[in-house]
Amino acid sequence: MERSRSAFDHWMHRHHFTFRDTRGRNITVQCNLCLPKINILSTARDSTSNLKKHLECHSPSQMRKRQHTEMSEPEPLFLPPKRLKSAVWEYFGYLKDPGGTILVDGYPVCRLCRKKVSARASNTSNMAHHLRDHHPKEFSKMNRKHSVVCRRRIRDLPSSEAPSGDGPSSYGPSILENQTAESSDAKESKIDPTIYHQTSQSRLNSLVFNFIVEDVQPISILEQPGFRRLIEALSRGKKVMSRNAFINRLEVAFDKMKGELKAKLDKVQTLCTTADVWSVQDRSYFGMTCHWLEDNLERKSAALACTRIPISYTCETIIAKIQETHSSYNIESKVQATVTDNGNNFVKAFKEFASDDDQELEQSHFEDLGSILCDGEIGGDFFLSYFLPPHQRCASQTLNLIASKDLADAVSKGPAGKLHSSAAEKCAAIWHKAQSSTEAADAMESIAKMKFTAPCVNQWSSEYYAINKIMSLTDAQLNELTEVLGVPRFTPDETAYLTEYTDVFKPVAFALDLLHGEEKCFLGIVIPTLLTLKRKLEEKAANTRLFSKVIESTVKAIDSRFKQVFESSDARLATATMPQFRLWWLPEDERESLRAQLITEVLQVDQGSTEETETNGGSVHEDEFFSYGPGSSGNKSGKREAAEEVWLYLQGTNKDLKCLHEFPGVKKVFIKFNTTLPSSAPVQQLFNNGSNIVTPKGHHLSDEHFERVLLLRYNSKITTALE
Repeated sequence: MERSRSAFDHWMHRHHFTFRDTRGRNITVQCNLCLPKINILSTARDSTSNLKKHLECHSPSQMRKRQHTEMSEPEPLFLPPKRLKSAVWEYFGYLKDPGGTILVDGYPVCRLCRKKVSARASNTSNMAHHLRDHHPKEFSKMNRKHSVVCRRRIRDLPSSEAPSGDGPSSYGPSILENQTAESSDAKESKIDPTIYHQTSQSRLNSLVFNFIVEDVQPISILEQPGFRRLIEALSRGKKVMSRNAFINRLEVAFDKMKGELKAKLDKVQTLCTTADVWSVQDRSYFGMTCHWLEDNLERKSAALACTRIPISYTCETIIAKIQETHSSYNIESKVQATVTDNGNNFVKAFKEFASDDDQELEQSHFEDLGSILCDGEIGGDFFLSYFLPPHQRCASQTLNLIASKDLADAVSKGPAGKLHSSAAEKCAAIWHKAQSSTEAADAMESIAKMKFTAPCVNQWSSEYYAINKIMSLTDAQLNELTEVLGVPRFTPDETAYLTEYTDVFKPVAFALDLLHGEEKCFLGIVIPTLLTLKRKLEEKAANTRLFSKVIESTVKAIDSRFKQVFESSDARLATATMPQFRLWWLPEDERESLRAQLITEVLQVDQGSTEETETNGGSVHEDEFFSYGPGSSGNKSGKREAAEEVWLYLQGTNKDLKCLHEFPGVKKVFIKFNTTLPSSAPVQQLFNNGSNIVTPKGHHLSDEHFERVLLLRYNSKITTALE
């Protein structure tokens, strides 16, 4: 009687053993590798684990050899002789025995991972489940090909043979038929398979939620019939979340985001904030962002608030919002400065409620807090006082103010004032034509081979680049352009004037672009930028015919409006710690004084780090307490003194910011003072994101929910609230 087959019969290492006998649920075999010694082994009929362990212990070389052969040239797999209709057989097959017979034992082998899967009685469910669980991309590929072939067969069948919905389908694709879908599959090979076949309702809700937040879509889109039908069709009948479900998810995501952000800010030593007020559709919003530098000198940013305030806000309103936002994230003591524009309310707020730290050291003293609390002589208003961090005016806006007001006034009052007015009017007419007429815009693009756009209001650099684009045309192109648009031609004097204007004030436009950055823009870049701008303008004054007086007025305006920056100790130290500038920008007689300040700052940051380590580290060892003699903490080998470190840093010539890693003390001072941004542009970018939401399509989104959507989007890169 022939014995029943076992796992041993289709094991890849069976040729190393000789079958001996069957004993109940076990079988016994003899190891051929142990000969001439007779070694009888026993293993379960449905397992070969004991035999595999024997090979690994006594003949590991055979195992490695076999594994290497399998990796380089796996055994070919063959389909069973009967006709197969299921597409899953493309990924499975059977082995052949030494005689060349296909071993159809009900355990087909996966062609992708070489694992055996149980498939008795021609049932392919386990094979499909194996593909779904272990090879999802191939599973999706198989299903797409199956659906393509089915659609083609239905389309090609005569109407009399078309399958009805009452009975089972008889047009399942064979393996050969599946190959006809390769062209369709190639187009979709890069699509995530989970979108089609493994998208659950919770995953769909997450995708729709992220779509609304990341792309700043109005929440009312959830209630639009077309959007709902689209999602239901793509997700095969799953439902779009309701408005209330979105709000609930928004609450959870916002709480998670704020918790993660507070945890990050707790680890930050120094940061700066930017604040501004945005008005749109009879609403006003107070916005605030914060920025800090990581130890690798990479800048990180986060949005803290975008809160609704009264349309007729005052400086007291701004003060309360700044204090409230700082307190909600526990960063009051960490803010190095708050950067704002030059609005009167911001300037007044910081002037009247600035922190006592900005006062001279002689005025600072300690109060007896116990007597204050007990006697109550100060009164309740003492506890309602507000103290704001140091104020940093936006450098890019200040320079824009110089260009758009001081420079423009000097031009209009100068000898070429009338010439400037007439030339500017013709430029404005060209911009108006480009904006109001598509035919005119097409004609301009055809003539000039470029697009013309109207400059932004109150942005001098935008107007400068628009004029420069017009002046880049040849005389023939410019004359043809004005003729097509019906605009008066530029006279030779006007053309010469505008050409000289764009050449002389090109450094101003470049400086504005430089100060408007964020990631690689630091406070230390402001003074060198202004000094270089003044020098380049003074060089232009010697060669200009029309703008010598204008340049003189512009330089005076820079000295006047940036007087506080030029005298600021923080700005000077921020510049000195930038390898690109060091002390090279200073006159010789002022370098020694700033070098001494830098040494003092390095000593202070090193001392602060030591005290923090001792505070967080617990008890101090006796040898670490004293600092006398060799081997003491004050004379550790390899530890640079502050003065020596500063001297080595100032003697260097490497302008790469990464060289600060070689000077840890100077690096800490750099982080302390260059954390502050010279521009309030980031908070303006926050408002630009919000302009897509505060519209009638926003479906009356509440102020609280509006703020949460905006902050979630802005902070998505540094938190995991959106997944």
